[in-house]
Amino acid sequence: MVQETGRKLKIGILLDGFVLPAWKYSIIERLTNVDFAEIVLVMKCPLFFSSRSNWQRSVPGAVIKIIEKADRLIFRTRKDYLAPKDATGILKVVRQINLKYGNQGDRRILIPDQVSEIKDVSPDLILKFSVNCQDKDISKIPKYGVWEYSADNAGTAYPTIPGFREVMEKISVTRSRLLALTGDREVPVIIFSSFESTCRYSVNINRNNIAWRAALFAPRIIEGIYRYGDNYFNGLIRKYSGEEHAGVVDQGPTTGLALRSIFIYPSLVIKSILKKVWFTDAFRWHLLFRIDNGYTVGKKDFHSYRKLEPPGHIFWADPFVLSRDEFYYLFVEEFVYSRDRAHIAVLRLDKTGNLLSADKIIESPYHMSYPFVFYAGGSLYMIPETCQNRSIDLYKCTGFPDKWEFQRSLVKDIAAVDTTLFRYNGKWWFFTAVDQTDGISGGSTELFLFFSEDFHSGNWVAHPQNPVVSDVRRARPAGKIILTGGNIYRPSQNCAGRYGTGFNLNRITKLTESEYEETLADEIRPEWDKSLKGTHTLNSDEDFTVIDVYSFRRRFQFNRDQA
Repeated sequence: MVQETGRKLKIGILLDGFVLPAWKYSIIERLTNVDFAEIVLVMKCPLFFSSRSNWQRSVPGAVIKIIEKADRLIFRTRKDYLAPKDATGILKVVRQINLKYGNQGDRRILIPDQVSEIKDVSPDLILKFSVNCQDKDISKIPKYGVWEYSADNAGTAYPTIPGFREVMEKISVTRSRLLALTGDREVPVIIFSSFESTCRYSVNINRNNIAWRAALFAPRIIEGIYRYGDNYFNGLIRKYSGEEHAGVVDQGPTTGLALRSIFIYPSLVIKSILKKVWFTDAFRWHLLFRIDNGYTVGKKDFHSYRKLEPPGHIFWADPFVLSRDEFYYLFVEEFVYSRDRAHIAVLRLDKTGNLLSADKIIESPYHMSYPFVFYAGGSLYMIPETCQNRSIDLYKCTGFPDKWEFQRSLVKDIAAVDTTLFRYNGKWWFFTAVDQTDGISGGSTELFLFFSEDFHSGNWVAHPQNPVVSDVRRARPAGKIILTGGNIYRPSQNCAGRYGTGFNLNRITKLTESEYEETLADEIRPEWDKSLKGTHTLNSDEDFTVIDVYSFRRRFQFNRDQA
């Protein structure tokens, strides 16, 4: 339940200077234009050490610097996270302090007068955008402590946001975290953690993705504290308490890796270029199905499934199945390669699994996929994915299986994909993957949850823990919710490293208006067939179970059935 504090949270900012990289500037800019917070104090830190460390002066450091510069030239980004932005203008009306430190033994301490000056302002929290400032002297002042991004790797020998090691060592995900040093704690606690898919070939793109994701963390949490109070903040600390010790920062590149990267990086670039030349962006999807006793959680006999292949000029994916009138109906995304766009189609199969017909049923000027179908009040409805239209749209079946009418947009102005509804404890819940990075890192990293008494209404309430999952390995929905043996399982896609590499089953252990928890129960990868590169949807109805799988599609086709 919303319990707004009645006043804006007061924010302090620790800076080394007013010229900031664009992703940090965006955080400050947003906090100057919200109704839940105000920046009341800017603290500028003195320069204690050279920005060029011994590591950067070394041969390995020089190698990495050359690789990073080349990478930024080769792989440019639409919105550069490092573009310098001067925050002087938006902070000019804010009270400012030039911090001064004295010495106490072998450590620097903030002079007492300045500690008192900061206390007089009484900030609720302090955001640290400084690699110079020592924050233990002031961490006891704000109620919610001093916050900093582990993406800065502040204090390490190689002070840069992570992303180099993950690309060079082919680690499928890159982590970023927001940490809070509060009260008498010696090390900070994690208050948000996210796992982004690692770009396979570019350090610059990889860092750009995680930086713009990280830029979302602080404003979200500040708003959460404003609306839900201390319980919200303490809940975040509990949620991430199981992760590795927050005082251990993410590792930068070692000397050995720096030297090996001389050979690794060119091979990554060449492979990415060859892959782009040889294969299309759209994969070659088809369906696998089985007719037996229905799907059983934990059963992995996909090697025995029968294949359902589309004609060569299209693919079928995102299957949802209904068993009705002695037939099986598969509602699918039907993608047309020549148009680079998909519509919704229905496939009709007899009870032995023979394909009888395939018909287009819903088409729009924008891409459509993931035709989530469900019954409510005796009627059949569909929520197809319409992210390109920035809406979550509801359709009603007026003549089964091919007549559908648009009803309304459940949510507008949202970049959401693969919305999945679920009826539980007298409420409607929908899970959807939402992109809040303006298309920079895609829509597979964060899962949002909403609930309502009536799914027809536009009155959907955002869950206070949103995003309830921030992990590209298990956020994006992959089919309808499964109820079995008293347990609730949420299928989800694994998009680490590449879109749709597999799907998971997550057991939902807590689902209320204020809390959400799930645990990983099973992982499925297409290991039964070496020609397959991924799978990302699971659905069943009665005795029919269906998944989708893909292989890479060659850009240059040499026979008619691949046209």
